[in-house]
Amino acid sequence: MLLITACLHNGSLTLNAQKNNIWYFGAQSGLDFNTGPGVPAIPVATGNSVMIADEGCSSICDNNGRLLFYTNGVNVYNRNHVLMLNGSSIGGNISAFQSSLIVPYPGNPNLYYIFTADAIENSYANGYRYSVVDMSGDNGNGAVTSKNGLLSAPGTERLAACRHANGADVWVITNDDSSNTFRTWLVSCSGLQPSPVVSSVGEIMNQHESMGVGAFRISPDGKQICQTHFPDLTVPGGSNFFQIFDFDNLTGVISNPKKISVTGSNYINGEFSPNSQLFYAVRLNGVDQFQIKLPTIANITSSRTGLASSNNLFGAQLAPDGKIYLSPTGLALDVINNPDIIGTGCDYRVAQQSLLKPAMLGFPAFVNDASANPYNGFATQILDSCTGTVQFTGQSNMSGVLSWQWDFGDGNISSLQNPVHTFVPARSNYTVTLIILSSVACNGTITKTKTVSPTGSVFSKPDFRYFGGCDSGYIRFEIINPVDTNAARKYTWYFDDGTTSEELNPKHIYNHPGVYNVKLKIKSTTACLVDSTTKAVDMSDLTGTASITADQVIFAGQTIKLFATGPGNHYEWNPAAGLDNAFIATPKASPTSTTTYKVKISTDVGCFVEKSEANCCRTG
Repeated sequence: MLLITACLHNGSLTLNAQKNNIWYFGAQSGLDFNTGPGVPAIPVATGNSVMIADEGCSSICDNNGRLLFYTNGVNVYNRNHVLMLNGSSIGGNISAFQSSLIVPYPGNPNLYYIFTADAIENSYANGYRYSVVDMSGDNGNGAVTSKNGLLSAPGTERLAACRHANGADVWVITNDDSSNTFRTWLVSCSGLQPSPVVSSVGEIMNQHESMGVGAFRISPDGKQICQTHFPDLTVPGGSNFFQIFDFDNLTGVISNPKKISVTGSNYINGEFSPNSQLFYAVRLNGVDQFQIKLPTIANITSSRTGLASSNNLFGAQLAPDGKIYLSPTGLALDVINNPDIIGTGCDYRVAQQSLLKPAMLGFPAFVNDASANPYNGFATQILDSCTGTVQFTGQSNMSGVLSWQWDFGDGNISSLQNPVHTFVPARSNYTVTLIILSSVACNGTITKTKTVSPTGSVFSKPDFRYFGGCDSGYIRFEIINPVDTNAARKYTWYFDDGTTSEELNPKHIYNHPGVYNVKLKIKSTTACLVDSTTKAVDMSDLTGTASITADQVIFAGQTIKLFATGPGNHYEWNPAAGLDNAFIATPKASPTSTTTYKVKISTDVGCFVEKSEANCCRTG
């Protein structure tokens, strides 16, 4: 018997990507993507989790990115990292690959469903189950108010959720054991509906014991589902496949299977790119990128690009920063930095993200649009980068009559769906927020916030530093803030000796000593964005040009000022004992015994000369 909960309140539904801003997974490991409103998410490794999640897990935040609770499918932990009230022994299995999934109750900000899956070790006997969390319980720390309601049994270790086409409801997707039967369960304003939509399509998954172990992955646009399974562990080096299905997120129907197989591959997991055009299939010894929207199996298979990765990868998850994180077990995660880019330009980096505690086989599961949903938010197009004029386009798949509330972050607002706005000044960054309100869909509101740069990039005045070798005249230049890689723009170096370079970080040799005014200029096809920085680079010959205080006699307890001169601008006296400041040209000396002071005079590029005078401060 399913628990059906009526929607008897006047609350509103709020969808916000910040609901997945905190991840807890693995052996008490975690990542926190909260970096401030409108600021690109930079994950910070955390170690405050109390959860051990061998494989699947799930976590949830409020609309401001503050932790609510997390679970490994067996126990539920609250925001204080203690077992939630009545939160033990919910129906999942710690060894299930997708053991748990938290789904916010549409229209009620206090209620959440936790869906769970059983594991192969238990022959999936417990099946798919659900529990309900009420965040108003236990003084706002949350309480499990019902648990272990049965959806269906036996199932598999696969479990996922997809946003309904109305932008408010959620489909929960399950898979019958040893079959090709899929069930999609609707969670709406009136709660979990008792009758699923049943689709029988694709391969019958009964070919070997491990067919029920694997993952569902849902594209951010809600139009495709990927189904993976573990390989036959009794056949070393054997191949397996993954299936791609079309998904109708209006009706819940799954159709049009495509079986993708590559010789020698063992696909166990994967993840879609934010734009839903690419799929990254994870195998035990690598990652393959596929153009997953191509029309035929042959087209998709031939689009494969193999990417170098860590070995023994298992978890893969799209994050709030638009990157995909992948987990080998251990203290570092692989990262795909530009997952919308076809080919190796996606910038796959091995062990890029460090952790405080080890990852294991999985990441937290979320509703598919938690990280990226282009159908509920807005797009931007720069109309004039000099004046800072931007075209905004509001997008939503929520039903009902919609209204639009824009806050451009500069004191201006708009109620149009597609406003044009001019930012003053143009060369700055603005936090733009759009609130979309629906007359139906649980009185739904969707809030989206992003940083907008009216010039087309975070475009700031160029800056550079330099390092040199004095004897050879060699000097190396390095840009401190390489903020623009647009092909229409470029950096040009002017070395003040008649030569230039367009290398990003050039090396240069000066044939004659002197002070050179080096200019770094950033060029653009848009004249108003051209800018430059000039710095004096001292390549003077310091030999014979420095002098120091002559011998002097002082009495014990007296103070005398030392003097050093030279073309350099950095001073370092040695020893520092008895000096009021060892790093200026004219320190005061109060030695307690006869002392010989030496000074090192250097330039910014590291050229230096040392001078000393015997007994320059001799106590009398």
